[in-house]
Amino acid sequence: MVTTSRDRFRISWVLVDTLALGPAPLAERHLQRLEAEQIKSVFSLCGEDEAPPPAGLNQRFRFERFVLPDHRSSQILELHQLQAAIRHLDLLSQYGPVYVHCVAAMERSPLLCIAWLVKRQGLTPTEALDYIMQVHPGTNPLPRQLALVRQLESPIIPTSHS
Repeated sequence: MVTTSRDRFRISWVLVDTLALGPAPLAERHLQRLEAEQIKSVFSLCGEDEAPPPAGLNQRFRFERFVLPDHRSSQILELHQLQAAIRHLDLLSQYGPVYVHCVAAMERSPLLCIAWLVKRQGLTPTEALDYIMQVHPGTNPLPRQLALVRQLESPIIPTSHS
């Protein structure tokens, strides 16, 4: 039997038993694989029209959708959207291992994992990108998206109000 890339459902652990990423689950066998990996929550970064979820996803996992724009969108990802996605990820992680996905797991989901490693694990943007590229080959966020991750690392300088 020939296996095509659409048949493969590769889960990449960013932090074992905490955070994983991969492509959108589209079939029953994908949900079974997530259950086998002890995933408790699924965090989708793509619209339902991009990757319709399989039946039973909401019943078997804590599920949240927070759509981030990708290279095909007319919108450009903004820093506040990335920060909000990190906060949503933090909330879901309280329930156990989280699986983060976009359509193909090349741009949005790896980017969020990179940002999470910077904000929550103290890695530099370069260290986080290098790490995600090692654990999840195919990672390919846009340069302007990575620039947002560098802004996450920048200290916030309080403004004085006289």
